[in-house]
Amino acid sequence: MAALMVGLATAALLHGRVAGPPLYDGIVVPPEPYRWVSPPPNLRAGNKPPLSGQATLPVLNGQVAGGGVQTDDNQVVIYFGPGTFKAPPGTQTVKCTIAPDPSPPPPPSGAEIRGNVYRIGCVAQPGGGTVTLASSYHLTLRFPPGAFKEIQYNDGGGWRALPTLRAPGGDPYASVNAPAFGEYAATAPTGAAAPGESILTVLGRYLEFWGILAFVVLFGAIAIIQELRRRRHRATARPEKRR
Repeated sequence: MAALMVGLATAALLHGRVAGPPLYDGIVVPPEPYRWVSPPPNLRAGNKPPLSGQATLPVLNGQVAGGGVQTDDNQVVIYFGPGTFKAPPGTQTVKCTIAPDPSPPPPPSGAEIRGNVYRIGCVAQPGGGTVTLASSYHLTLRFPPGAFKEIQYNDGGGWRALPTLRAPGGDPYASVNAPAFGEYAATAPTGAAAPGESILTVLGRYLEFWGILAFVVLFGAIAIIQELRRRRHRATARPEKRR
């Protein structure tokens, strides 16, 4: 659970970085639209293709260094501690990749895939040998607006639901302890409606953002006015002292 919370904190930071620099600590502009492999018809015109990510990690005595990998659009991030991955003898580095799958497996029974399916894997270098897992690693996945229940993974033997922790506050991220390399996707029950996406909820989210911003601007203006008054008072007080 602690690892999942750390991952969601990472997602929140990524959320802010995608959006642009914060206006002040704690306020960020909402992130750019979700990037689809196969967007819905109404989103095709403005869709940007999703990006992949990779990292090369050093190996010492068969133990892969801890680290992280994320896609260049921040829609998926994984991280792991030292010893999570095991490499075969003679391995110098391990290359880990995250890639959106243009031809994913069929969706799980009774569920639909929400957003993209991502393929995650690591290979030993040189030689491309098999990298194995000594323990699970952490995965945080962004999902598009709409219904969401859980993250599932497919290692070639069918889909399996994972205990999933969703980010609070409506942020479109969820995290799992990933048990294997393979395909990962956000899912929802077939035909499920999006919870909490009424017009009042959406307006409330943006009113909160602009309300806090207005609060900051107001107090900033008050501070400026007070400073100008202090300077004016000091400027008028100096000639009186000379008399």
